[in-house]
Amino acid sequence: MTDLARRRDSAAAIAVEAAALAAHLRAEGGGVASLKGAQDFVTEADGATERFIRDRLARDYPGEAVLGEEMGGAPDEAGPLWVLDPIDGTSNFARGGDRWCVSIGLVMDGRAVAGAIARHAPAEVFAAAEGQGATLNGAPIRAAPTTDIGRGIIEAGWSLRLPIARFHRLAQAITAAGAGLRSGGSGALGLADAAAGRIDAYLEAHINAWDAAAAVVIAREAGCWTNRFDSGDWLASGNPVGVGAPALGPALAALLEASAQPA
Repeated sequence: MTDLARRRDSAAAIAVEAAALAAHLRAEGGGVASLKGAQDFVTEADGATERFIRDRLARDYPGEAVLGEEMGGAPDEAGPLWVLDPIDGTSNFARGGDRWCVSIGLVMDGRAVAGAIARHAPAEVFAAAEGQGATLNGAPIRAAPTTDIGRGIIEAGWSLRLPIARFHRLAQAITAAGAGLRSGGSGALGLADAAAGRIDAYLEAHINAWDAAAAVVIAREAGCWTNRFDSGDWLASGNPVGVGAPALGPALAALLEASAQPA
């Protein structure tokens, strides 16, 4: 087994345990949300789950850097750097929904190269390592074979880190192209669903590194078209993200570009 495969498997095992912990904490009352900012929710379980993941990574990979949503960290461009979101989809989590997950990605030389995403219910684990394919619960996954965007289903994420008009332009461009529009409240799961061919693409005008570090590897290894998300200052500042059916790549890039144009 290669080092990347070993790290992928470690990320998957830790993510499964962390998702179970988060679900337990919610059942015990740790899912009550407060606001870090407008529509930016956090629960007691977020912090406890991130501490658990950090402790496990420190045990298994002592001295390696970690960047997490709740506790931060200094981005290490050279790596190895673990980039994690203890609960992606916190607004769903806090309301008792099941569309949330734990995401753990690995970055080397500034590029996302391995990672895993775990849901608790339904029990699903997406995982990938560069050059070794992507899996869901151990079975290979591939991007959708869709060639006509007018027959596609596209999930669009939104963030108040940008003017809401950016999301409106993206949503309008998607529907004008004839595609169906979805928004499920978890960027990591939206990206993973595109990797598994459950939807035809996931687009968001801005997403943070911890939301997508694992998912972009999974999408690339599943054969998706992907934009250059893990480039530039992405670890500190995030980037636009787009993944989807490979035949739709030019059209998806154009949709992201359209959302960036002034009204």
